Amino acid sequence: KWDVSNVVDFTRIFQGKDFFNEPIGSWNVSHGTKMVMMFSKAQTFHQDISAWDTSNVTDMSVMFAKTAYYNQDSSAWDTSSVIDMRYMFYKARSFDQDILTWDMSNVT
Repeated sequence: KWDVSNVVDFTRIFQGKDFFNEPIGSWNVSHGTKMVMMFSKAQTFHQDISAWDTSNVTDMSVMFAKTAYYNQDSSAWDTSSVIDMRYMFYKARSFDQDILTWDMSNVT
């Protein structure tokens, strides 16, 4: 079990990890501010991470880009601090969840 409770930058942690599909939904990511390309090209990742505390994240750009199977509900995420969501779901072939509840008022 990994303790990521003090991690601030999750950039590219699983990028390109084609066979990564571990249950990481219980991770404490509350100190995280960057999730840039976190799962980009992680083809098989499809775990439930809906309980993550994303309230401090400012950059989610390219987070799920080019994922093949990710299609989990993340509607409860607190995105009020996010400034950059560019290409977050670019070519995320399976993703079709409702994210209309997200607060995107700070996204530029």
